[in-house]
Amino acid sequence: MHKVLITGITGFLGSHIAESLSKNGIQVIGLKRTNSDSWRCKDFEHTISWVNLDSAGNWKNILAEKAPNVIIHSAWIGVEAADRDNWGEQVKNIDFLVDLLELAREVKIDKFIFLGSQAEYGYINGKIKEEQAGIALNAYGGIKLASLEILKTFCEVNEINWIWLRLFSLFGEKENTNWLIPSVINKMAVDKEMDLTAGEQTYAYLYVKDFSKIINLIVTKQVISGIYNISSNQTYQLKSLLEYIRQQVKPSFKLNFGAIPYRNNQSMHIEGDITKITEQIGTIEFTDFKVAMQSTINYYILE
Repeated sequence: MHKVLITGITGFLGSHIAESLSKNGIQVIGLKRTNSDSWRCKDFEHTISWVNLDSAGNWKNILAEKAPNVIIHSAWIGVEAADRDNWGEQVKNIDFLVDLLELAREVKIDKFIFLGSQAEYGYINGKIKEEQAGIALNAYGGIKLASLEILKTFCEVNEINWIWLRLFSLFGEKENTNWLIPSVINKMAVDKEMDLTAGEQTYAYLYVKDFSKIINLIVTKQVISGIYNISSNQTYQLKSLLEYIRQQVKPSFKLNFGAIPYRNNQSMHIEGDITKITEQIGTIEFTDFKVAMQSTINYYILE
């Protein structure tokens, strides 16, 4: 019987993971703060065993009593672009990781799953394998890589199965509205045009519900400790993607491609090779991209 602790459960990824695990009969323990907005969890919050990080009692003691056997570490301070080079904020993530690792050792966790990032690779221009050396370009990537070494060392010394997931581009319902796809859809609802780069970037966009299915498989199957790319197996040019959204939402909307210059070191082809993870969990059945995108569009239009 799996009992899974999820940090960052009220966020975009954490909430989808929690919903998927709960629907599959897996007991979920959710760690949140008093001021966390749990709106993403509203439809299934009654299925979650909640623990307040700010409670009067020691949260680690409370979690130890609940005895999870899997930890999914989804929480991260400083995800937004404005905070990605803020070393003071980013380094706070290490203290929390160490607290979780100490808990993992105390309750004899079977498996520790950490949500890493494609940002650990630095500049990407193509389909990338896990063997590629990490070259962080900012504080966010640097602290992720530092956390990887901490996790790897701690888990190997304490004989804990560790799985580090390098996530590539994701999309779907309940994403923060300042991220690209929801921001474009919302802009179309109130405006006539939007300035953009030339849109020649090619991304392997993964639907968040497919990501949740992957996490389900990683939780329930035997997966060898290591680093794994989590990515779609298809790429989409940003310009074509945004034109498709426009056609579905507001055909008259003007997309001003080329009005904004690319940022320095702009990665033009971002895709993760997923051979390694599929060897562990089997072939991944991805949702048809147009079906996934239409579901996403409908969510933001009807929200």
